[in-house]
Amino acid sequence: MPISILSFGLSDILSLLIVIIIGYVTQFYYRYFTRINPLPGPIPLPIFGNVLQKGGYNLADWYTLLNKKYGDIFEVYFAGERKIVLTRPDLIEKINNNSTKTKYPNRFEDTEGLIEYGIGAGVGNNNEPKSWRFNRQFFTQALFSSKFEHLAIEWTNELWKEIESYWNNIDENKEINLIKWMHRITNEIIFKTTTGVKNNAVAAYYYTIFVPEKIKSLNENEQELMKSSEDLVQSIHNYMDGVGYFFILNKFIRNNIPFIRGKIKNLLKNKEKLFDLVGKIVKERRIEIENTPLDQPLRHDFLTSHITTNTPRDINIINHSETSDILRPMNDKEIVDNIFEAITAGTESAANMFCFIVYYLEHNPEVKKRLRQEFDKIFGNDLTRPVTPKDIEELQYCEAVIKEVNRHRPVAFIIGRVSTESDNIGGYEWPEGSVFHMHFDSIMKNKNYWTYPEKFDPDRFYKVEESKDKYLLEKKKMKNTYSMFGGGIRICPGRKLAMTELKCLITLAYRSYDFDLVDINAPLKYDADFITSCRELLVKIKPRKF
Repeated sequence: MPISILSFGLSDILSLLIVIIIGYVTQFYYRYFTRINPLPGPIPLPIFGNVLQKGGYNLADWYTLLNKKYGDIFEVYFAGERKIVLTRPDLIEKINNNSTKTKYPNRFEDTEGLIEYGIGAGVGNNNEPKSWRFNRQFFTQALFSSKFEHLAIEWTNELWKEIESYWNNIDENKEINLIKWMHRITNEIIFKTTTGVKNNAVAAYYYTIFVPEKIKSLNENEQELMKSSEDLVQSIHNYMDGVGYFFILNKFIRNNIPFIRGKIKNLLKNKEKLFDLVGKIVKERRIEIENTPLDQPLRHDFLTSHITTNTPRDINIINHSETSDILRPMNDKEIVDNIFEAITAGTESAANMFCFIVYYLEHNPEVKKRLRQEFDKIFGNDLTRPVTPKDIEELQYCEAVIKEVNRHRPVAFIIGRVSTESDNIGGYEWPEGSVFHMHFDSIMKNKNYWTYPEKFDPDRFYKVEESKDKYLLEKKKMKNTYSMFGGGIRICPGRKLAMTELKCLITLAYRSYDFDLVDINAPLKYDADFITSCRELLVKIKPRKF
């Protein structure tokens, strides 16, 4: 007589669940202990991988601890995937090369989490070769054009006059969180650089936080513009803040753990809002261009260049000989993905790096003094003269400061790569699809490649060849020991614009202001689970004393 399912009691269901769990755990650990090329590393847990072992550490610092415990090559498990972590230059030489025939063309694996969060298009994490090649070529030629650089410098100078009008009205003894200011400043710069439109993020923050009574004097339309500008910056910050959840957590954890499930729903709603906003901007600009006669010039910005590519309005940014296989106009989805990536990355990266620079300069007054000597040599006593492209080239010590801050606190602390063919790395033969993390946070602090790596000294990047015996390791210029914008064919196409923007902002800020840390002994507050983000930097901003 067949057993009816209705005859199952509670104890039977519990027994069945126990059997299923035991079977799953047994299979999980069988696969783990029979894996190819077993490496040292924390033993993962079923479902959770190594998330629980990570505990309260951010990913950058946890990788550093694992490097000390397990050596220069070890493994971790996140989002159901095995990651091979490499912390030595020779281990990453094949991965970080410039050849277009590389076996490692993809930055991160296409996990369902990253795809769900909208990461996998544009340039940064696009793993579709034809699409990525076209976007990379376009990004590079657009962002490296001298006209584009000149406009970015001009816009930054213009914005700085507005910033000074606000900062000069703030009480010198008032504590402010610098990262909040920098998020608005860098967002406004990248927003105008990208779309050609001013979004008033700086004004919105100043009026909202410091003189809220003036908001009430604005008309309804002006108030709404202020609110939308502030909402945009906050949405971008929340979006970037949430990448780590989709990077290290698998779908089961994201959708079923109570606290995390609610967070994920909010992050996805925020993502949709941001993509819808960028889509609206693209649509409106396309209509403007279509209604502009062909004999009338268009403004020069990233968005306009995207829309007019390979159309009768083409402004010839693309080198057609290198993209002849895809000579077609870009569709709206491609444009939205690229503009979204430019705005989000451009807002967060520069803002965080600027705050890290302020932190290290205030802890190293002799470096700040030399930096200002360079400013005074170039600009003299004229605090009002705009920064020019020629000045940017001459700011060599300033560039050394930026590089040394990045060595100590890199925004991009890991660079990922995925193999498309089998290859030998670290003495092991790895199959196609292996995921590698190059942990530059460890590499750039290794005493085997850096002289006194714990010391903050920009001289290691400044005319090092002219020094005597101070930086012997740096003089060797060993490959793959330093990274700020990645490397190989996946190097950041916006690196020139980012360095120009940082030089410009540091010059304008330190030429005219002092930044006093509220608590000089307080450690730097940061998170580092996907990129390194400044959490808080309390300062008092005062006019510079000569």
